[in-house]
Order: sequence, then C-alpha cells, then structure tokens
Amino acid sequence: LCAVRYTGVAGAAFRQEQHRRTLPPGQEDTVTMTVSYAEYQPHVGDQDALKLTVAAAVQETGQVLAKELLVRLHTPELTLTLLGLAVVGQEVPVQVVFQNPLPEPLTGASLRMEGAGISCPKPVSL
Repeated sequence: LCAVRYTGVAGAAFRQEQHRRTLPPGQEDTVTMTVSYAEYQPHVGDQDALKLTVAAAVQETGQVLAKELLVRLHTPELTLTLLGLAVVGQEVPVQVVFQNPLPEPLTGASLRMEGAGISCPKPVSL
C-alpha cells in the first residue's frame, strides 16, 4: 500500500502483508485489509490517492498474477444555503455547513466567501 500524488507519482510503500493459502479445487479465499486514518494520514496530501498492489504466485505452476486498485480519497463538501430572499442591493444571510470527517479536531481553519458584488472578502477564522 502506498500513496500516489495527484501527478501520478507513487510514494514508498508504507504497509506490506504476506499471506500463504492452500486452496482446494474450485474454492476461493478472501483476505481483508483494514487501513486506519492514523496509518495512511502521514503519507497522503490534499489531492492524493492510495494504491493497493496485490501479487500472487501459484507455487505449482509458477504463474504470477497481479492487480492494482487506486482509491481516491474524497474531500468533504461545503453546503451553502440561502436563509432569506436574495434581492439586489440587500444583504442575504447564507448558512455554510462543513462536517469534519476525521477522528481528530481540525484547527486553524478559515472560511472566505467571494462572489459578484462582494467587496473585500474577509476570512472568518473557525
């Protein structure tokens, strides 16, 4: 498992596992990997993804199989709602909602709104 930058460049692997299985004819097996936020967080940036590479070797035939899975990390959304009627030349209240999806507090955030007719947008510390 490694992080992949938005440019496509893969970082060094930060987790590796090895499993041995014996499969009877016609059977299948499942291997599950759970990756916590605390484990991948130090390796990813704002627009990165995680790349899982799996390789399997069949001992009896020497056949090698490989598969990759690219997992895009979704950023949370901002929800904007007008709380009144929008009339030209008049103020209109806007509600902005952001939910922290992380298992830790976010600090040092600021919010800045821009738009037509808004002069000198001022960041609001959160």
